[in-house]
Amino acid sequence: MKFSRAKDAPARPDVAPPAPADARLYIAAMSDAAPIPAAACLNCGHALPPPGCFCPQCGQAPAHRLSTAHVLHEVLHVFTHADKGIFAFIPQVLLRPGQLVADYLAGRRKRHFNPFQFLLLTVGFVTLLGVKLHYYDTLGEGVVAQMQRHGRLSAGQLARVEAYFHAIGAFFNVWWLVLLPLQALLTWAVYRRRGLNYAESVLVQVVVGCAFQLILLLALPTIMLLTVRQPGLSTALLQGSIIVGYLTAIGRRGLGLGWGGALGRAVLVGVLAGLVSFVANYAAFNLYVFHG
Repeated sequence: MKFSRAKDAPARPDVAPPAPADARLYIAAMSDAAPIPAAACLNCGHALPPPGCFCPQCGQAPAHRLSTAHVLHEVLHVFTHADKGIFAFIPQVLLRPGQLVADYLAGRRKRHFNPFQFLLLTVGFVTLLGVKLHYYDTLGEGVVAQMQRHGRLSAGQLARVEAYFHAIGAFFNVWWLVLLPLQALLTWAVYRRRGLNYAESVLVQVVVGCAFQLILLLALPTIMLLTVRQPGLSTALLQGSIIVGYLTAIGRRGLGLGWGGALGRAVLVGVLAGLVSFVANYAAFNLYVFHG
């Protein structure tokens, strides 16, 4: 498809020097000085319906040349959109996780902010917060002090203990996301008789993870301010409680289970997930400290 400027269009003094062919076509198509109705979507090339309609192939809205006002609008839209903004998603995932899962399983997804993107954002913020608070460094110092009292480790091994906890804090997001598929596998094993497939089990764990990471954003500063004696145990118990509580809510509202079935399955997944996390952490710790 060939675009050209209208013959009578006035010259624009702010036009940049000649650009490559593709860029010139794009600028000509987007220019206010030469509004040319496009017969094909500029994103995927699919034939467009009457002007002003969304592309039926990729869903892109009618394109226009980017402006500062448009970019600012899009940024604000992500955070404040009433239906699917980030701020609207927070109460949904905290207070109505069962309804959120039910909507996704039923195909009502456009109304919600993407939970997978939200999880990546929140786990990144938690990782940054943990590093700034030196949360895992504090855990490592406590473990080193305990091991020094027993006198079982060499100076090099004690140094590796500190390094291990520092690495866990710096790469908390990676560690947590690596364990997510395993937790989803456990969820699938427990709920598959309810018709849940593995991908849907991943979604369930993502929703639970979103809630956990949000609560952790408040819990980490609180634990550090209160100087809890065993902060690691506190966060582990917090995670277990959230898994059981939120899976119970999802089982009730999202999967149509009774209270007994929802709670029993939630407790089973919580126990199994805790064991997997403990074994993985124990194995990684011993491998690095004693065989590193």
